[in-house]
Amino acid sequence: MSSVTTLCVNKNRISNLPLFVEEIRRKFPNLKILSMMNNEAAPSYFNGGSLTQYEDYRQYVISQIPCLEILDDTEVLEKERVQARKTYRLQQSRRGSRRRREDLSKKHTTHLQKKTNTVSRQ
Repeated sequence: MSSVTTLCVNKNRISNLPLFVEEIRRKFPNLKILSMMNNEAAPSYFNGGSLTQYEDYRQYVISQIPCLEILDDTEVLEKERVQARKTYRLQQSRRGSRRRREDLSKKHTTHLQKKTNTVSRQ
């Protein structure tokens, strides 16, 4: 499946972003276009997510799939790539490591909650 460059998984009840992204990165190394709209793991204004959650989601996905050019119908800009690298470092995949996937999920959720709490307090 290394020849796949476009993947559209809109409305698929994807809820664990780190696990999903790890699988995508492993199975589709040449992915350029990814659309995950209307999934719990892809927060946006349209599905109840805040702007902060959406930006964090984009940064996480961009940081983990470096060759991505378009995410959810929006071009990945170089300044987003730079910020994504600063916020998240590329997670090294280790096949079959359930603990690793759980740790990634907790890290992403905690980071997202911290950002949401910061916005809520202002």
